Amino acid sequence: MKYWKIILIVLFPGQILFAQVKLPSLFGDNLVLQQQFDAPLWGWAKPGDVVLVSGSWNNNTKEIAAGADGKWIVKLQTPKAGGPYFITINDDTLHNVMIGEVWICSGQSNMQWALSQTDNAEKEIENANYPEIRLFYVARDNAENPQKDCYGKWELCNPETAETFSAVAYYFGKELFNELDVPIGLIHTSWGGSSAQAWTNYQVLQSTYEGRFYIEKYREKIQASAPGILPRDHQSPSGLYNAMLHPLIPYSISGAIWYQGETNAPEHYLYRDLMATMISNWRDEWDQGDFPFYFVQLAPFEYNMPVIGAALRDAQRNTLDVANTGMAVTIDIGDPEDIHPTNKKDVGKRLAVWALNKDYGKDVVFSGPMYSSHEVEGNNIRVFFDYANNGLDSNGETLTHFEMAGKDKQFYPADAIIDGEELVVSSKYVQYPLAVRYAFHNGDEPNLFNKEGLPASTFRTDNWEIFTDKVKIVCEYLENEDTFLINMEGSDRSTEIRYTIDGTVPAQNSKIYTGPFKTNKTGLIKAIACMNDIPSATITEGQVIRHMATGADVVYSNMYNQNYSGGGKKALVNGLLGSEDFYDGNWQGFQGNNLEIIIDLGEKKNINRIKTNCLQVVNSWIVFPEYVEYYVSIDGESFNLIDKIENKIPVTMMETSIQQLMVEFGETETRFVKVIAKNYGKLPYWHPGAGNDAWVFIDEIIVE
Repeated sequence: MKYWKIILIVLFPGQILFAQVKLPSLFGDNLVLQQQFDAPLWGWAKPGDVVLVSGSWNNNTKEIAAGADGKWIVKLQTPKAGGPYFITINDDTLHNVMIGEVWICSGQSNMQWALSQTDNAEKEIENANYPEIRLFYVARDNAENPQKDCYGKWELCNPETAETFSAVAYYFGKELFNELDVPIGLIHTSWGGSSAQAWTNYQVLQSTYEGRFYIEKYREKIQASAPGILPRDHQSPSGLYNAMLHPLIPYSISGAIWYQGETNAPEHYLYRDLMATMISNWRDEWDQGDFPFYFVQLAPFEYNMPVIGAALRDAQRNTLDVANTGMAVTIDIGDPEDIHPTNKKDVGKRLAVWALNKDYGKDVVFSGPMYSSHEVEGNNIRVFFDYANNGLDSNGETLTHFEMAGKDKQFYPADAIIDGEELVVSSKYVQYPLAVRYAFHNGDEPNLFNKEGLPASTFRTDNWEIFTDKVKIVCEYLENEDTFLINMEGSDRSTEIRYTIDGTVPAQNSKIYTGPFKTNKTGLIKAIACMNDIPSATITEGQVIRHMATGADVVYSNMYNQNYSGGGKKALVNGLLGSEDFYDGNWQGFQGNNLEIIIDLGEKKNINRIKTNCLQVVNSWIVFPEYVEYYVSIDGESFNLIDKIENKIPVTMMETSIQQLMVEFGETETRFVKVIAKNYGKLPYWHPGAGNDAWVFIDEIIVE
């Protein structure tokens, strides 16, 4: 064979024909390969065609024939960090190739958050000239089945490319580059609002309890969707794994960093096992050993359900049981009012010190205090920590955010005193203590550190069930009886529901829900789910009101999204107000469309006030309408504009909020009321979903 190749070169110089090769987007100019590694390279050609691959660092040529499916894969042994080199694949040449350290950077919006959106962005972007740091930004996409390729390209780090790149990934890579002085490759693949199950192989999910839980939820979502609609999105099981992760496997990497968890907080009790499943899945498919996996513990934020953020942080802490993982604690650099803290520099650096110490042998402190064990000492509990060898610190202040419980499992405020590397915790409310919790509320900003200034993680010494499940309250107005039919639904884990209709907090002696019931009362309904006598930390509230449009007929110009129907065509006049939880079943959602409805009061009535309740959850793409217009009509054909109420709350207000846009006017006789709520339109450039259609969420249009 070699003889004939030589003869061909002599007889037909310049006319050697190579097989045409298609390469995935990962293999292009400016790429970085992992140093001192058998680095896989792959692509596609015609079945049986021969592919020759060589790297200029040693010019050793690998020869491979494409398989029956056209795919080929070879491994090139890479040298120590350096470059630039080039790689030849048949008659294709990849230029400006560097050898260095490659990291996968994944998660949801806090990983996706661009450098331009962070503290000191202008100066940082101006100085972001690091040609040996290379950036690969995987385009957001989801898919039903694993994909061969994704969209993206390797680019040199400069002010233009760094501006829109992940800030956490950028700062992580910059820290590694400054400390190691080797080329750094950062593959950024994330999607705001995504779930951990979306980044995990479907077959792997099917093999676990937590995976089957999410698969079943997705199936229920499909069944509830309109015919012909597949509600796959960035939270659907395996959708992002298929489109944004599978195409990257088995590219040579050093490890992965991960910033995610907010979306999974409501099911915090599944998260530790879900993360272990996902990490194991990635490692198994990459087949590059138990590569390091470093993740960010969530910062404080006031979620719309109590405790879930703290419980998710605790689940993340327990994920450290998985081999070769590390956690960057951010409880001191967050913002309880903003789920997207803008200090991403310290986040990236705290991830980097784990890698610098564990993977690159640098003598740096990489973690704050981590709960290790505890002992009961009379009325006190002594708490022991890892990573506190030089002692604990509180910045000279009294320690905060400690709680203690006894056999009743009720937690009360507690005091904590530093004793070298240990804490002594006590509470005047607990005589015989059993457990301690620290920073175990969503928005807690505590002050326990080690002497090196790194914060302690949220922790608890107990393993008691944390039950936060909600009750869903649905209301139907029965016009013939002039009464409200109230239906309640607990979670799969709920064993009973207790409720009140007078606004008081449900307790053990409150009425047990046994089925739908009727009430003529208006006011505040409160309900709480229980699981084997453990009450949920979440109390659901539903405000029932009666007004002149209650139960009226409603005609829609633009139909609501079937996934957010609020209960149907009379949901906006059923007498029950939506809560801050847009999943509560009472909100109607319109994506990319205005709400435009006509309410038929049934007869002429004198009115002087119209109110519209609107919701804003910017992180979930729900934005207040730009304005609401109110019209009245006697005949339902000729409408007179009453007023146009402009929204004054900006889209930059990130916290969940309900706003009532109201118009008051002189008493007017009418039968028909038209309401138009103008959709915000496309999400702004700084939003993780930039360019996508915003949602407008409306519930209860009140006519008085």
